[in-house]
Amino acid sequence: MKQPLYIKAAVAISPQESFEDSKFLKPIITSNNGKLFAIDAAYQQYISPVAIRRMSRIMKMTISCAMEALKRATVATPDAIITGTGRGGVTDMEHFVKDMIRLEEGAMNPTAFIQSTYNSPNGWIAMQSKCTGYNQTYVHRGSSFELALQDAQMLAAETKNPINILVGCFDELTEDYYHIRRKRGYWKNPAVASDQLYKHPELKGTIAGEGTTFFVLSNQKEGTFCEISNLKIVYRATAEIIANALQELLSEENLRVEDIDIALVGENGDSTQALLYEGVSATLEGVPTLRFKHLCGEFDTASGFATWYAAYLLAEEKSPALRRRNLVLINHYILGSASLIFLKKTSFLEATF
Repeated sequence: MKQPLYIKAAVAISPQESFEDSKFLKPIITSNNGKLFAIDAAYQQYISPVAIRRMSRIMKMTISCAMEALKRATVATPDAIITGTGRGGVTDMEHFVKDMIRLEEGAMNPTAFIQSTYNSPNGWIAMQSKCTGYNQTYVHRGSSFELALQDAQMLAAETKNPINILVGCFDELTEDYYHIRRKRGYWKNPAVASDQLYKHPELKGTIAGEGTTFFVLSNQKEGTFCEISNLKIVYRATAEIIANALQELLSEENLRVEDIDIALVGENGDSTQALLYEGVSATLEGVPTLRFKHLCGEFDTASGFATWYAAYLLAEEKSPALRRRNLVLINHYILGSASLIFLKKTSFLEATF
């Protein structure tokens, strides 16, 4: 990834108090049933009373998160909207399928079907922000958010003029989805408390989560505090492939291991996937390592929350004298995809979280 993406604003709605960053992890929100649901924001501030009545929860989350990101970046209308999602509007999809069975494919209300389509949130965001520019949604399971970032990088590289790109991701958790995936062995059985996730490495499975995250990204460094400098997407990941990709990333950034200040890794407590991070641990020996899936749970676009968290960690440091400037994010999803995202601090401006 040669074209850097400079972060002007970042907003997340997650199982933690992330929408208002001053409350983030004060205290850590936990769950003991194997499910972490996102904390709702005041959606009525961003959506009209007429429209909000017919919207599902994920639609309200996505639109509100996107509009707040634009507000904090002082961008009224973005030049492009790019999102990634692994499952889209699951609630609306389930509602439509259940009605189809109940009514035996008879006269059905199409609203749930229309709002369950993956690109429906993009359309609403475009209407609210009056954006008539490029609009794209990526649906590629665990690589959905990363492909949205990659598309934004290519779009930003096409012009030397300033450009503001709204990039985000969204996925929701439902009870039906949880039960179906439990049969596939996705979740720990019995369920463990989220703050105990890494204390049961002998158990298969992890905990479920959801959330939505949006960034306003630019090709101009001025007025930003952090940049996404490098991105690598790994297909059919193994411990060796991920470790090699990490070495390649460091080489491209002209960095040594000791230049990395923080490593944020997507370990999810699943004993069957723990081996994937062994090569990473060996490569990053001595680098302070943080985990994040006890905060947000496992879902297709958890890397979006992790990117928000990474930017938050870099922005939290206000003093140039201190060293927190380079962060590498490494995430792996259940179905085999992995990604590496390198972020670095551009300035010590007050972050627009």
